[in-house]
Amino acid sequence: MNRLCSSELVTDPDIAAQLSSLETRVLGGRAIGIVNNHFIDLPSAIGGSGAVLNNGDPSDIRRENLSRLRYALGTSGELVCGPIKAGFCRLAIPARTQADPVAGIEHAIGGIDPDSPFRYLPLGHTAQVPNISLDSIDNAATLLTLSHWPSNHTPQRYKANLSTQSAFRYLREGNPVGEARIVTSDHFDLDGLASIYAFLSPASALRHQDLLIDVARLGDFSRGTSPQALRVAFTLNSLAAQVKRPGVLDADTALLQTYRAVLPKVGHVLEHPGQYAHCYLEGMHHLARSERLLNHPETRLVEYKDVDLAVFHLPAALVTDHLDYQQSYFGLSNIAFHNRTRCGVVAIVHGAALEVRQRYESWVERISGIPRPRRDLAIFTRALQQDEREGCTWHYGGVENIMPALKCANPGATRYSSEMLLMELRQFLAVAPVAWWGSPSGSASGAG
Repeated sequence: MNRLCSSELVTDPDIAAQLSSLETRVLGGRAIGIVNNHFIDLPSAIGGSGAVLNNGDPSDIRRENLSRLRYALGTSGELVCGPIKAGFCRLAIPARTQADPVAGIEHAIGGIDPDSPFRYLPLGHTAQVPNISLDSIDNAATLLTLSHWPSNHTPQRYKANLSTQSAFRYLREGNPVGEARIVTSDHFDLDGLASIYAFLSPASALRHQDLLIDVARLGDFSRGTSPQALRVAFTLNSLAAQVKRPGVLDADTALLQTYRAVLPKVGHVLEHPGQYAHCYLEGMHHLARSERLLNHPETRLVEYKDVDLAVFHLPAALVTDHLDYQQSYFGLSNIAFHNRTRCGVVAIVHGAALEVRQRYESWVERISGIPRPRRDLAIFTRALQQDEREGCTWHYGGVENIMPALKCANPGATRYSSEMLLMELRQFLAVAPVAWWGSPSGSASGAG
């Protein structure tokens, strides 16, 4: 069969033609297409859910190198490898938003600390600008990466569980990176915000280093109990959510506007978090309510550490008014769950309702802590759907996404008991191959 190279990927000709509108990378041991900060798992897009590589080379996504794993409920946990569907494949690629033609280095964000030489631009505006990439992928103009993303190019001496920690390790050395005076990223979150702030306002950031690391951990891993860090984290996310953008903007311009609105306020929030009660009280109340429910004497947490699974059994008598099955974590705070277990897979059970969540810790590279390779729950989802009742649909967010969930759109309609679902889930996790390696094998060790 003919084969073509699309960037670093080896593909069939019809697929190569469709990939021209995508940024393509190998992340976590899988070929990924990226558009508008949206990730597409290319083996699954071509071969169907549960696609695996025959030769183990993630850059080779020709059809002849793809097979599809199948799992059957009610068996002894056997996985069967079969062929993918042959024929033409049209990838579901979102339309790329049109970039702002006037955006450029003159629009970079700076001036927060006049002593800092650094300014910020989104990654999409730095293709020809020497840059330092923070909490993100990089590009051809990147001179230094400080990121915990999978397959990152962060120098070993700066690697850490959080990108913010990597940024502080670099800043403590104070070594210049060529002509790079622009820091960049491709999304907004608290780890990215703290990393960027550390460069744009290093004196303030270093004074609040421990607090910023706690905030970054809350943002990425939803772990932490410090009241001050919780208030700051909820406040910064609230300020970002309040940013008003005129009309329809491309992703990079929207990102630039968010950081332009939030970055100048970070220092004041760190110094005076109590003045932002209007921003953090809702989040604090939500967490407190979730804590009360999880502290209920009939709530049970059972950990199956051999398969990295934690199961939260919520009291059956708990009225559904307190829960929202359509929301993540049944409408409860993920912080309340994550503070209680380090397992990489979290299952929440209430009656017949089940949500399974793969944590962010299994997506990124971690330098300390237990390695948490991720399994592809799309294989398990297909098995559930095969014998499910009509009108009951199971959905999985995709192994390539940062915190994908497996859940039923109408949990009251499922034919499966929660006991049966959990038994099958444990069995599947025990036999399924690794589908995503956020951390290279052996890179994480110790507590973290």
